[in-house]
Amino acid sequence: MIIKKILPAVLIILSGPALSDEISLTDPNSPYAERSCPLTHQIEHKTSLPADCRCGKNRSNTGGIHVCQRPTEVARNMGVNIGEGPSFANFYNSQITGGFIDYDNNELIASVQWDAGKESKGLVVAYNMDDCSRRFISGDTQDEYGHKVIAEGPSFFELKDIKPGPDGFWYGFGYEQGKSGGGARVFKINPENGNRSLIWEGRNAEYGQCPSGRKTVRKETQKYVQYTQEGFAVDPKDGSFLIGFSNIKMGGVGIARISNDGQKCDFLTLSGQRDDGLKKGRGFDMHGTMMGYTFHNGKVYAHSSGEKTFYEINPDTGDRKAITRKGPKPPAWRHVVWDDKREVFWISGKMNSVTVTAYDPAKNKYLLAHKSCGAKYDWGWFPLCMGGPMKINSFNYGPMWLNKNTGNLIFGQDLIGIVEFEPHIGNSINRSF
Repeated sequence: MIIKKILPAVLIILSGPALSDEISLTDPNSPYAERSCPLTHQIEHKTSLPADCRCGKNRSNTGGIHVCQRPTEVARNMGVNIGEGPSFANFYNSQITGGFIDYDNNELIASVQWDAGKESKGLVVAYNMDDCSRRFISGDTQDEYGHKVIAEGPSFFELKDIKPGPDGFWYGFGYEQGKSGGGARVFKINPENGNRSLIWEGRNAEYGQCPSGRKTVRKETQKYVQYTQEGFAVDPKDGSFLIGFSNIKMGGVGIARISNDGQKCDFLTLSGQRDDGLKKGRGFDMHGTMMGYTFHNGKVYAHSSGEKTFYEINPDTGDRKAITRKGPKPPAWRHVVWDDKREVFWISGKMNSVTVTAYDPAKNKYLLAHKSCGAKYDWGWFPLCMGGPMKINSFNYGPMWLNKNTGNLIFGQDLIGIVEFEPHIGNSINRSF
């Protein structure tokens, strides 16, 4: 863990005697071993992370330690970065939006957007999984002289997500504001040099489009469904792209499947009122925006933002099985991942919320990570509530990843921070920003 101070900052006290002969860390040689949490349950459930941020003294604004405090407070107000490499933490309006873990190269590949509105810019960032160092790969960035572009190709604008394709390339989902529902774009990215090319653009007749079915068409773009800004996936089987659409007056609500070459669009699932009466798949109508696409056991899982329904979708027929309806409050739906070890879906991402939930399909129960803990909640592998920087009320639509090697969750927390969370311990710490 490398902490680098880039601006003058207040003095932070990094040491102090623990109140017990035992420590709550598994590593007594940790640089923060003397800041170990002293409570019995914290010592019984030792953390393997470099610091224990479950005790309030470590995450407090005064007297705390940087790896336990709120990322934006540390980076923007104290002028401190965690991890080596270039940082986007102080770019205007910057936020981590999506990404994936590249296990072959031991890196977390993240999509970042910064600036605002029509001036939005996208950037692809790689984080080393061992030392949490960063490198910029592709897109718009800036240095002490101002704006600059890394690699060649069209601009991402708002870069919403990035996923690997089965062909070895990466695919980014971008959105350009002010395009009358046609701002959605898919980019092909060469991981070797970061070069970008445009594969598909929404509501552009040069690419494959799903029809709106509308009888009265006043302009060309009304021929096609209105693609949404959230929700993107790449099918690992054929490399096709899953993108949501939503407009009850122009095409209904559902998920479109775009071919890997961008030349064909089919409906994965579709509901709602359309002039042509077309539907795809049986099941409850979808309302709002479809988000959180994930593949598991040959099915697609997604959330609707309207009625907070969690769907299991048959990609062959479009049939939609409502696994849960009107989930826990506050609801989460932006990101969904399957956890093989614990046999639960982790679901996260809600504006102005710390909500991270686990859904056990066998028990048909939700775990709310910030309060559903302990024996009385019947989650034996989750004895302690969430602690550390993950407790702050600023998760928003930040992404979530499951590290299959450790079983820990990684979050894009507080817009700019990479935070690691041990579900079986309740500890979380800042890893990089």
